[in-house]
Amino acid sequence: MCKVDKVIKKIKNKLKGFEAGMKIFSARRNEIMVLVILLVVVFFFGLKSYFKMGEQNAEAVEEIKPLTLNWLFYTEGLALAEKENKYVLIYFYTDECSWCKKMIDQTYSDEEVKKILSDKFVAVKINARSENKVIENGEEISEKKLATLYQVSGYPTTWFLESNHSQVAPLPGYVDTEQFIPVLNYIGEGWYKTISFKEYMEKI
Repeated sequence: MCKVDKVIKKIKNKLKGFEAGMKIFSARRNEIMVLVILLVVVFFFGLKSYFKMGEQNAEAVEEIKPLTLNWLFYTEGLALAEKENKYVLIYFYTDECSWCKKMIDQTYSDEEVKKILSDKFVAVKINARSENKVIENGEEISEKKLATLYQVSGYPTTWFLESNHSQVAPLPGYVDTEQFIPVLNYIGEGWYKTISFKEYMEKI
């Protein structure tokens, strides 16, 4: 074999090796591309899930946001109750009454109490020592006089009215959450019209 043939043979062998190397490189390149695509897909869906979880967490935070009990003035509260066909809860208190403050801080701050009041009632606060004016039966009188008209003698006292301002019943004294919730449901769901409170408590 002449030198030229030997050189050509060597070149051919090298080319075969190069082609084999290129095939391996091409196969690996394809594998790398597949891996890159998979990583991109995983990252995309992972990012989407992350933001979805963030949205769900934000919704959960919104859901557990505490309710705010909206206390209204007497005249305003009665008008709203009539308009929305809700019962009226009137809370008579005095500034110096420690049990009044306790009931506000503990009973009226309970989430279930606030939910029932928000759904079924219009809540009104009356300071029984105040000279602030309200309208009762077309006459302007003080909150102090209003407490007298409702025959309130001790504090706190809670009065319940129908939406047309008809008196339902008073609830004198401090009442804790456990005692208060059944009373609110008894009045707010209209059970007082057909059965006694004792019968209602036996029923539930």
